[in-house]
Amino acid sequence: MTFSISFRSNIEDMQRDLNQLRKGLGDQAITSALNKTAAQAKTQMSAAIRREFNISAALVRERLQIRKATRKGGATFTALLIGNPATGGGKRSINLVHFLEKNATAKAFKRGRNLRLDQLRFKIRKTGGKQMLKGAFIGNQGRTVFIRTGGARLPIKAVRSIGVPQMFMARRNTTAVLNWIAANFPRIAKAEFDYYTTRGK
Repeated sequence: MTFSISFRSNIEDMQRDLNQLRKGLGDQAITSALNKTAAQAKTQMSAAIRREFNISAALVRERLQIRKATRKGGATFTALLIGNPATGGGKRSINLVHFLEKNATAKAFKRGRNLRLDQLRFKIRKTGGKQMLKGAFIGNQGRTVFIRTGGARLPIKAVRSIGVPQMFMARRNTTAVLNWIAANFPRIAKAEFDYYTTRGK
């Protein structure tokens, strides 16, 4: 699953401001405003996810990407926020290892051995208690939680949880971020127009 949020601005609606700018500076102003809005919206998205889920800011950043503003025909510019971009390795879900007690995991692998999850607890959401997963273990130098799919040592499969898009796409999260964009884009755009107006003099 992936998601994208598109930011569009019709510069005809802002023509009065843009007419004050030297040729070329108007495009730079609107592009800069969209990119700054997208970057700050990405921070808002990360905060919304981390309020609900026990996930690091670094991992959220890895799974969110900004596609910088480009002109999409006529007078419309578009910027995108994308979940699970190709640059994130194409990983759509998150291995359970990211939700384990970190100290215990680090100590175990310092001694060079695998750990069974009946020795550890994990927590995906901020609310609620920690849980255990019977029969699973950590391998791959501490990077992956596995579980055996049969009675023998092999085969095994990685144990995964939901990905960043699913974490974000709850209506309360998307609504909050879209409302933030609607409230803050005019302020950011005005600051960019003022800056480029000064440059054009």
